[in-house]
Amino acid sequence: MGAPSSTNHFRSTSLPSRLTPPSCSKTATKIHDLKELENLVGTTETIQSRLIGLAELYVSVNELLGAPETQQALSRHQNGTLVQAALEGSIGFLDSCSTLKDMIVLMKENVQTLQSALRRKGGDSTVASQIEAYLCFRKKAKKAITKSLATLKHPEKKRDSFLFVEDGHHGSSTIKVLKEANALTISLFKSILIFVSTKAKTGTRVQLISKLVATHTSTQEHNHMFQSEVETIDLALMLLHKNMRKGETKDVDIQMTRKRLQNLNPSLEGFEDGLDYLFRGLIRSRASLLNILVC
Repeated sequence: MGAPSSTNHFRSTSLPSRLTPPSCSKTATKIHDLKELENLVGTTETIQSRLIGLAELYVSVNELLGAPETQQALSRHQNGTLVQAALEGSIGFLDSCSTLKDMIVLMKENVQTLQSALRRKGGDSTVASQIEAYLCFRKKAKKAITKSLATLKHPEKKRDSFLFVEDGHHGSSTIKVLKEANALTISLFKSILIFVSTKAKTGTRVQLISKLVATHTSTQEHNHMFQSEVETIDLALMLLHKNMRKGETKDVDIQMTRKRLQNLNPSLEGFEDGLDYLFRGLIRSRASLLNILVC
């Protein structure tokens, strides 16, 4: 398979494990590129590129943590206190990544079920029931998303508290990389959660979600995410369900909704694959940190 592309879906990209060993300059370049992507409008393609980039960054982080000079520098600091704190934070990242992937998988399954229902007769009551079931799922998902966003506030507040130490040039540069990786991971998780969310009916819920988004995320990105393809589908389904109940269903509306659902599938698959790659990188990073403690 070829090298990862910012416009290709994950099923056609190379695994991060095939990347070449990084240097400090390469790691810095990856961080810089991720920050540039972070400032762009949160489209599906942008988020997928960030997932690829972050998975690649963790390959670099793991290489860095495996270097003897890095292990010595980190283990010397307060008898490994820094490493222990980083390990504690890694558990939260693994939990968040797993939760996100489960959410995406469940959403993909619901989308596919709805697609199958829409292939049948549009006015069938069974179809209306499937749409209602999907909208019910999305309502529950919004609550789970809001809860997950609130959970991410805790590691965001703590991420810098244990990463301030001067322990020689190499130790300081490694700590900076860990800080940047933490911040980029939290930011990306939030972007995915917001992307698969929808605009709430009340202003209070919108304000709550907006407040939970990272402060460095642009207002332009907020607005775009709240008008994502996921929300467009939700709104289309609500209208279709309403028309079905009135007996005013139009074939063109059904076909358009089916097409939107079909277009959403590759995005969800890309998120699922990307989160899987990232999860592996986080596992390896945790293993590298554990290795430093036992050395």
